[in-house]
This record gives sequence, structure tokens and C-alpha cells, in this order.
Amino acid sequence: MTELSEQRSGAGETPAPLAAHPGGIRVVLVEDYEIYRHGLRMILELEDDIVVVGEAGSAAQAVRETIELQPDVVVLDIYLPDGSGIEVCRQISERLPDTQVLMLSASEDDADLLEAVKAGALGYLLKDVAPDTLARSIRATAAGRAEVSARLAPALMSGLSAVVRGAPAGGAGRIDELTAREREVLTLLARGWSNRRVAEELFIAENTVKNHVRSILDKLQLGSRTEAATYAVRSGLVDELH
Repeated sequence: MTELSEQRSGAGETPAPLAAHPGGIRVVLVEDYEIYRHGLRMILELEDDIVVVGEAGSAAQAVRETIELQPDVVVLDIYLPDGSGIEVCRQISERLPDTQVLMLSASEDDADLLEAVKAGALGYLLKDVAPDTLARSIRATAAGRAEVSARLAPALMSGLSAVVRGAPAGGAGRIDELTAREREVLTLLARGWSNRRVAEELFIAENTVKNHVRSILDKLQLGSRTEAATYAVRSGLVDELH
């Protein structure tokens, strides 16, 4: 996939990233309106367990900052001056599977919501969200739980149902080709869990999880974690672990 341009946009760029807090949820904020971005930062700085480690005002800077800082959560707007936040989300999901994306957008368009989810976003909030809800949603996103603004939930469920019904059954590979451990990993991926959380749940190394994910995609002949998760839902694997 072609990366977003590395050329800097003059507006909205920020200096060196903020210092990280060793014990908190590490967040990068991506928003081109500087005054709104700074407002978000001030709100989140009131939380003891959340720290803003970086900011970006453009798509290209968002990719750079996220790859460099590897935060727990990226709070990401859809509309950026040099590109789409959905494309940024897709790149983050592919390159840093343990970094979760929480979209924060003014758009209530069903298509934007579904495209963001398909790109790997774990949550989608509207910009009129209350400060305490934003903080709670960041915590939930960091823990691998999906968060969606209440008035968008019906559209999301309807859209995902259509995607699952219309999705191909998978590649040429078959699920019975997976080992028992790979089935466990696939089940947890379908729940939106990060590699780190899967490793903790199964008491294995994070690199071992990454190897399992690669093997799963190869055996099922699928192209992404999102496709694998959809395949797991269709196959009923999400009910195998409790």
C-alpha cells in the first residue's frame, strides 16, 4: 500500500512530542484544528491514567508520530488537510496492530463509520462527546473494547451485519487446517484484542502471537486481521472461548 506523503503541511504541525508517562495510557491526538486539539489535550491531562505523548495536525505527521511513539491509543479525526484519517487508520492497523484507533469525528455519515471500522478502528465517537465519556472510551479502547457513539450504533450494527452476510467464506484455506492454538488466537482476534492482550490471555510471548497471526492468514489465505476476524465471526469461533 502506498504510504501517505511525508511532506509536511504548514498548518497544525507541532514541535517535539510530549514526554511519556510510564504508568498511563499513552495517547496520540490527531486533529487539524489546533485550538480543538489543545482543548482535547487539556481535558485528558486532568485524567491520572491518560497521558498525551504526541500530537499531529496532518495525515502524514500522524503516521510518523504513531510509528515513532507507538502509543496505546490514537484519537483520530477523519478529515485531515492532506489526506483521509481512514487511510491513516489503515496504515496504523497494518503496521502497529497493538496500537488501537479511536475515531473522533464530526461526521455522522454511515459510510464513514463503516469504512473506519473496516480500516481497523476499534471505536468511533462524535465530536460532541462529553469529556468524561471521551476519557472512558479511551480506557475501553486501550483495553480492546469497541466504543461507538450511541446514536451511531444502529447504523454500525446494520452495516456490519450486511458485511458479514456478504463477506466471502474466506480464501482457499480451511479452518480445520488451523492448530488448536491458532483457533484460540483467531477467536480472540475476532473480539478485537491486540497481540499484547492475546499473549497475556494465553500466557505466551507477544512474538509468538504475531507468528500465529501470520500462520493463520497464510493457512486461510486472507489478507488482513480484519478479514480474519470476519471469517471467525462467520465460522462461529467467537463463541468458543468464554
